[in-house]
Amino acid sequence: MEKICSLLLTLLLLATCAPKAADLPTEPTVAPAVTGPSIVSEAPAMTEAETAQPVETAVPETTEQPAVEPTAAPAFVVEGYPAFDFETKTVTLNSGYAMPILGIGTYALSDSQAEHSTYWALKAGFRLIDTARIYGNEAGVGRGLRRAIDEGIVTREEVFITTKMWTSDFSNGDAAIDGSLQRLGLDYIDLMILHHSQPRNDVDAYQAMERAVESGKLRSIGLSNYYEPEDFDRLVNATMIRPALLQNETHPYHQSGEMKAHIARYGTVLESWFPLGGRGNTQTLFNDPTIATIAAAHDVSSAQVIIRWHLQAGNICIPGSSNEQHIIEDYDVWDFALSEDEMAGITKLEQNNRFADY
Repeated sequence: MEKICSLLLTLLLLATCAPKAADLPTEPTVAPAVTGPSIVSEAPAMTEAETAQPVETAVPETTEQPAVEPTAAPAFVVEGYPAFDFETKTVTLNSGYAMPILGIGTYALSDSQAEHSTYWALKAGFRLIDTARIYGNEAGVGRGLRRAIDEGIVTREEVFITTKMWTSDFSNGDAAIDGSLQRLGLDYIDLMILHHSQPRNDVDAYQAMERAVESGKLRSIGLSNYYEPEDFDRLVNATMIRPALLQNETHPYHQSGEMKAHIARYGTVLESWFPLGGRGNTQTLFNDPTIATIAAAHDVSSAQVIIRWHLQAGNICIPGSSNEQHIIEDYDVWDFALSEDEMAGITKLEQNNRFADY
């Protein structure tokens, strides 16, 4: 009897000390994998607080892929190269000023045509106008700008005016700057650039522009038609203010990749002249099978595809026209975007082929 009682007492003690089922360690619960589009980077590991929350797996209502955002970031990304903002439609220059990434060029326009094109462009939404002393239409651009201001379409501060100093003026740059200001009818010019490389005196001309920046006559300064890194560096190394912009012939058949990558170290942005190929060559690009196919896919014109390519490639684009409807069409490029494959397809058109020889 005594042995039986002792055995019962032992069993009772063991029962009270045994762990409860809730106290037993269990395998961690793993949420089921959610299938879907792959992503570039892995999601960070969840914290303890996050894992304590119940996991909900969303069930998509449709398998349709989201449309490409029209404000897609530029495809060209190099360290130091200014980033384009597709929300504001601007890029911040290394001078600190915001410059529109799409504008209108006035090359080969008469003074009267430049006046009308400037007015129509501002009315259509453009905020960047490009002219030059050698074009002979700075006065027309000024009249078109004042007309738009007088009608309340824009304010002076909303418009970015670019002009260029011609090579014959390099030896007297200060007077050239004052002359452009007078013809444009402006108190300041947003950007002035040297029109061509001219090693014998372009440093002197650039230094005149530097003085004009100090006096408030110019806000930003840059270069045009410098096609070799060594030539660009020659001027940069002899001056104080780094060029905010380099304007070179650039289009799908001549994409300026080497120079664009080179000027990134200075925070300099590339601007395209002849962005559509230039007069006499536009149809060559418009009818290119790759460009025409992309245009048909988006139900837009070849010109709009090329302009959009420039913007996503990181090129400020300044197509020129004296036709109001073409000007309106050229600005209507904000509600579609080119896919990575489409951008790559146009990039493959590179031929290093300039249409001009100046």
